[in-house]
Amino acid sequence: MLKISEHFEYYNRNHINTLSQLSNWESYYALEDKMDAIFFDIEKQYACVSLKLSKENEEHQCSITSSYYIGLDRFSKLKLPVYIQPKLNNENHQLNYIKMLLEALKEPENFDHLEGLVLVKFDDPWIEIENELSPELTPFLIAQFLVTVKLLLKKGLKKSYYPKTENLSGRVKGKILVGRQIKENVLKNRLIQTICQYQEFGFDTEANQFLKYVLSILPHHFDYFDTKGSIRLNLEELWDFCQAGFQQVGTRAFSKLKYQENNPFYKQYNLAIQFGNQILALHDYNIARNAKQATCMHPPFWIDMSKLFELYVFKKLRAKFKDDNAVVYHQKYHQQELDFIINANGFKAVVDTKYKPRYAYGNPSMEDARQLSGYTRLNKVYKELYINDNSLIPAYLIYPSNLPAVAEKDGLESEDVFEEPAESSDQLLKGKARKSTMYRELYLQEITLPFI
Repeated sequence: MLKISEHFEYYNRNHINTLSQLSNWESYYALEDKMDAIFFDIEKQYACVSLKLSKENEEHQCSITSSYYIGLDRFSKLKLPVYIQPKLNNENHQLNYIKMLLEALKEPENFDHLEGLVLVKFDDPWIEIENELSPELTPFLIAQFLVTVKLLLKKGLKKSYYPKTENLSGRVKGKILVGRQIKENVLKNRLIQTICQYQEFGFDTEANQFLKYVLSILPHHFDYFDTKGSIRLNLEELWDFCQAGFQQVGTRAFSKLKYQENNPFYKQYNLAIQFGNQILALHDYNIARNAKQATCMHPPFWIDMSKLFELYVFKKLRAKFKDDNAVVYHQKYHQQELDFIINANGFKAVVDTKYKPRYAYGNPSMEDARQLSGYTRLNKVYKELYINDNSLIPAYLIYPSNLPAVAEKDGLESEDVFEEPAESSDQLLKGKARKSTMYRELYLQEITLPFI
């Protein structure tokens, strides 16, 4: 299995050394097609990881490129499994992606933007993986499930009519189940007992029973997170809150549930049941109970870390700018999709998030600067911000401040590095804000990611 991290090309220059750690690495060069890639989407616009092999003058060469995605999958042409961890994962630091997710989902609006965050390929062949690699998917799904259930409990679980069967004494309610009545009462001379089925209104619905059952199996998975103490504590705290809210719901086992909630007030039921079905699919392969074994089977999956970073930043922006519509997320203009537009208390700006390792050192890349500059010149953005003159709209690039140092600083020249601090009024969030020396009204705002 090929084991690398996000942005592998930035942190590792000798890719052939990484590939040569595989026992049969030379056999890949004998293949006719020596290029392969794994994509996040069907349209193949977003590559999770790509690999290119070549041989010049009898010398093997290898180029491995990973993007913003972490996960587990298999190259289709090379038949090579690949596992990608967060870029912060090393002996001293591990990115607490669960805390990022839990923090992001404190903002209710983020539940509308979860599409495209996780891709799980349950129908593809599962991959054998070492337990010590600690796959990211299981705790990620559990965190999404628990936060969604917590939101439902705060609203109040949905009541509905559901069928209830009871052996009543001296009365009849609903319809009599004739077959069971003869077998269980008449033949046993219980002449005043009647088995009836009737409609009850309450919390003990099939959907709520399903959520309760998924909650009941989660502690089996928590044993798997012993080596990630803070992650386990975060999840157990949520679990304690959630399981206490199902006292009026009956217990019943499920393998999966097909359910569609059409009431917009309870739309989170669809999310919770989707996550619950995925957790049960993992549970059926006994991942938690295999934690003490050397290996386990795991489905291919991908998590879009740039999307998670966006959700995390959105929560931070909404915490600062609390007015309704003060922060507009992913507004589309002329087929261009802006990350954020801020219009609150006289502060007007266009904000873009960049989950990239290079921004701790200098000015934006030309591509990113052009993209953000184009956003600030859209007439509809001026209209959104109620700006009637031709003044420049401030633009912010938000980047993680505590990424590992990039090898050779991504080729940045010393004259590109700037240290001019922005005025305090220009600071968007907590953390250092810098003003670009190359572009007017363009700022770089750092934000610290949580780590274990």
